[in-house]
Amino acid sequence: MNTVVHKVLLLCCIFIALFSHNSAALDLTVVSDHAPPHIIEPTRNGIDVDITLAILQKIGHSSNLRFMPLKRGRLEVLKKNADLFLPTFYERDSKGLFISDAIIEYRPTFFTRSNEKLAIKSIADLANKRIVTFQGASQYFGDEFLAMTKRNKNYREVSSMSVLPLLLMKERYDVVLLDYYIFYYFLKAHRLSDVQEHVIFDSVDAHVGFNDVDLRNNFNDALNTFKHSEEYRLIIRKYLPHY
Repeated sequence: MNTVVHKVLLLCCIFIALFSHNSAALDLTVVSDHAPPHIIEPTRNGIDVDITLAILQKIGHSSNLRFMPLKRGRLEVLKKNADLFLPTFYERDSKGLFISDAIIEYRPTFFTRSNEKLAIKSIADLANKRIVTFQGASQYFGDEFLAMTKRNKNYREVSSMSVLPLLLMKERYDVVLLDYYIFYYFLKAHRLSDVQEHVIFDSVDAHVGFNDVDLRNNFNDALNTFKHSEEYRLIIRKYLPHY
């Protein structure tokens, strides 16, 4: 009997030790900021979030999601108060920070009403158009675009991206410049055929920033497979059914 009791106690101790170790090792803190449909704070999901958490789960990690401005989130990761933040753009590995492969491409796109059949193939074609876009856009797309925004008295930037599709469809503006996913997420009660897309600018890769190089490398290995899966496409379709 003593031998049996001893074995049972030993197994219990081993189980408790393993469970405690895994709980500490597997639970990661992920930080991000509200930017639908890529990151949606009220529902704690979004395209970028779902992709990232799905990959972390595949490599054996559970996740605790926190929301804060991205600059603060990056600092929290560097201080090791969090494990990873997203999204980040145009960054490379640096001291204490390791950048993943692209989880998705943001797609800056010009949108017009299809019945007007506007031809927008270059920045020069925007010169006399009523244009509305997101706040700070003039600084993101190079000197030629910046110069156009200064010359064009009908160029406007707004803080709420959710209103941009409506401003276009109500004919308040001729052109909207917005990320492809954001525009169609907020295009409510309108047909896709009512909209024409014009692409001038290159897509922008969105990445995840880690403070652990091994975790980043494991994430990349799983990401490369995941991006070619049906599960990846279904995540995007969850927010953009027509995709």
